[in-house]
Amino acid sequence: MIKPNKYLTSITMVLSMVIIKNSAADDLSIGAAVAIKNSPYKGVSSKASPLPFVDYDSSYFFIHGLGAGVHIYKDDHNEFNLLGNYSPMEFKPGDSDDPQLKELYKRKSTIMAGFSYIHHDVWGLIHANIMRDTSGVTNGMTSDVGYSYRFEWDKFQLTPGVGVSWSSKKQNEYYYGISQQESRRSGLNTYDPNDSLSPYLQMTLDYPFLTNWKASINVRYSALSSDVKNSPMVDKSDMSSLGIGVNYKF
Repeated sequence: MIKPNKYLTSITMVLSMVIIKNSAADDLSIGAAVAIKNSPYKGVSSKASPLPFVDYDSSYFFIHGLGAGVHIYKDDHNEFNLLGNYSPMEFKPGDSDDPQLKELYKRKSTIMAGFSYIHHDVWGLIHANIMRDTSGVTNGMTSDVGYSYRFEWDKFQLTPGVGVSWSSKKQNEYYYGISQQESRRSGLNTYDPNDSLSPYLQMTLDYPFLTNWKASINVRYSALSSDVKNSPMVDKSDMSSLGIGVNYKF
């Protein structure tokens, strides 16, 4: 059984980029993907991770990758949803080759819950959500707002998207801050980040083949905010990911 980890994030983007759906009720898709995502932390290498994927949507309930929830309201163009999702962001000191980062404490993944809004029309799709940690790990909040548009050539579907992600101060303190105790252990300076905005670009290419099968390729680029990239734990100014997957729609 494959344990959830930070590379699961890419699976959601591979097969359901920002919940881009225009499906009938009770749609079910299953599949698998290979995802590669670089870590913002010093000395932590990129890894490829094969993972399963499930996507289900009915008139009242849905599962999209790492998230599940209920439709509070849904019509031909709008969705208001109550949702929860597993947030796989984490830091394991043993994964880093940096001797100072090995002296820091572990940062755990968590469960987020909140609300989302989706509107889709002939001119594209907009989405927005606001989420809060529910497990007491970070006590922080995140939000994401974006726009995407799908182009079609024969069987090929190309969907570029743009957006911005927000993380609260508490969220950033947990994943990128360094306490006085950690500073004494590691020799790194203490660090207390504020909230942050991270713009991103992404592109998904879908290719239906045979009957009910679809292959997908997704790439995403995010620019890290100064409050994140200035952390002594971080040695990058951006992050990128690549995912390749295939799924079958019942």
